[in-house]
Amino acid sequence: MQWWRLGVPLVALSCILTLRCGDGFVPSPFVTDDEPPGSDAGSEPAPPDAGATEGPRPLPDEVLGGPCVDDAQCDDGIDCTFGRCDPELGLCRFVADDERCADALYCNGVERCDPRIGCVAGAPTSCSDSTPCTVDRCDEATRSCVRVDRDVDGDGDVDGNCRPGADCNDLDPLVASTAPELCANQRDDDCDGALDEGECQVPEFDTCADALAISASGSYSLSPAGALLDYGEGCSAEAPGTRELVLLLEVPAGEPRDLELVARTVVGGLALARPTGCGEAPEPGQCYPGASLSSGGGVARLHLHSPAAGVQPIYLYADSNAPIQLEVAEQAPSAEPTNIACDARSPLAPATPIELDLATPLAQLESECPSDRADRYFEFSLDETSDVRLSAESLDGFGEPRLSVRSDACVALADELRCTQRALASTQLRALPAGTYVAAVSASGPTRVRLSLDVGAPTPAPPSESCASSPTLTPNRTEVLDFENHEDDIAVGCSTGAIDTARRLDVDATSDVLLVARFSPGDVGAVSVSLPACEEDDALGCTRTAEELARVSRRGLPAGQYRVVVESLVGLPATVLAAVRPASAPTLVPGAEGCDDAVGIDESGGFYQGNTGNAAPDLSASCDFATPAGAPDQLLRLVLTAPRRVLFDMRGSGFDTLLDVRRGPSCPGEEVEQGCAVFSAGDRSFLDLDLPAGEYFVQIDGYAGASGNWFLNVFVLDP
Repeated sequence: MQWWRLGVPLVALSCILTLRCGDGFVPSPFVTDDEPPGSDAGSEPAPPDAGATEGPRPLPDEVLGGPCVDDAQCDDGIDCTFGRCDPELGLCRFVADDERCADALYCNGVERCDPRIGCVAGAPTSCSDSTPCTVDRCDEATRSCVRVDRDVDGDGDVDGNCRPGADCNDLDPLVASTAPELCANQRDDDCDGALDEGECQVPEFDTCADALAISASGSYSLSPAGALLDYGEGCSAEAPGTRELVLLLEVPAGEPRDLELVARTVVGGLALARPTGCGEAPEPGQCYPGASLSSGGGVARLHLHSPAAGVQPIYLYADSNAPIQLEVAEQAPSAEPTNIACDARSPLAPATPIELDLATPLAQLESECPSDRADRYFEFSLDETSDVRLSAESLDGFGEPRLSVRSDACVALADELRCTQRALASTQLRALPAGTYVAAVSASGPTRVRLSLDVGAPTPAPPSESCASSPTLTPNRTEVLDFENHEDDIAVGCSTGAIDTARRLDVDATSDVLLVARFSPGDVGAVSVSLPACEEDDALGCTRTAEELARVSRRGLPAGQYRVVVESLVGLPATVLAAVRPASAPTLVPGAEGCDDAVGIDESGGFYQGNTGNAAPDLSASCDFATPAGAPDQLLRLVLTAPRRVLFDMRGSGFDTLLDVRRGPSCPGEEVEQGCAVFSAGDRSFLDLDLPAGEYFVQIDGYAGASGNWFLNVFVLDP
């Protein structure tokens, strides 16, 4: 490797021009085999210390290479640099582009580009607040630090050493300032300094000897306070401080009836078990785990099919002292489900919905869609090629159904044709060949589900249903997407089980591209850019969102033909925009402390990167509601000579960003309408503004005092 391909820091420019600094020598860029005298071509500069990359950029922003006459001669073989020929110097100039090193992960730190060697890993995100009274961790899902008060015994009460008046025994989960005082145990259960005081209470239904006898349908209010885990580890052994209540169902002789038990709490988790006998530890197959409710709290449900006359012991587990509401109901007798394996499936007929119970604690199938409940198996056959639609709807809200459509072989993951999971799980398969198929239904909780099948004549697929026939997407124009008659059949993407639609994107020259997909209220989805075949390994960028906005940035995309795939979980209308501009080198932003040295944004847009670590907190913003407000900030300036639609995207920045756009001509100007955006989990700040001609100031800021390395991708479009 010639030394010029390693790059020379810009500060060494005078040495390069004189060709007489140390042993340096500028070789011809067209020579590939001969090494210059005295060069050390076999060595590379050592990478900088990873920890040093956390502060303001310690790496060189630019390096100079060898002689050149055009940009084609400026390829240093390093993916994260933007190379061009500087016509004034007649030398290659390589600019570091940190964004190309970003790996989309937050907790492993901010990657940087060293233009001499390539991408350099950053130090992992440190979430320590230097106090032993919090447990700190980095959460990748929210891309933020999570800090919770220290609670060693997991009883929900903060350690008394950290908060006076809180937990007086942080080694016992049954003792807490939030716990009730129990009678006659010579223990200060509620941490008030007194033992067994007058308002103390006696634990109820803690053992078989004082179990709650239930002989009729009804509603029962229970308190797990003071109860112990008496009979084995139970069905919630992982949860600290698990309590166990004992119920005795008295089943009368006579006509068989089913019994259903539903337990709910507003705090914590629940589980149920049906042991062989009271006092015996339950076997794993006798445990009925609960689930968290979307509304908060937990639920557990147990369905007994025509239980024998006599006393049926039931254990109810809770991991907090929160009250429990138990509902017991008689139902018409029914048989135990038999379709609990692929080779024992039940028939499913078109236009004949079936209700099924997913509380059975059996193993679930391996699937691209997650589940933690047993599958029930159904079979349907097609005499001829047909369109098929299957749906599974939760009837009680106790979990989200998972629907997996599989070939007749059924068991292996390779047998899965389609899967989806949501409160109303629905999937369509167009032109399914004649044959036998399986619908496996599971759920995220112990819910009841209505399953239905519709079969119809095969219909032609819309052109946008296939990457091969997808219509062309006009760059820099928002297009409305309709998912009607679409299905989940495009391999590329990042939202399993969602309905997809494809568009062709033609890129005439090497370009920077930003895809922006917006979804209807109540819907979420994903957007991706890929190679034309749209196979699983063809994705060049993909973002799934839990919100109504998804973005993908791809810079330096070579000229060619690509596919944009938008996925919708519900199939409501959406929009997509492919913002495209000629590829350009990143602009590095030093200083930019205020009005006097605000860095200019080109009217055609561009990519800007900087670091607010050494900046001062000079400016406020209307959307900074955090405490403390006022993070370090930098200022950029944009002048528009005509009305424009401007996209400001901070995706990839290394901290919780705040972006504020103000209109001049006075500096820093007045905030424009809807011109302030705080970070969005995982995506950072984003603004899409229609701006009249004029002068604008763009404030790069942080939320709740945050600062660090930032990116700003600006696209200026016709209105």
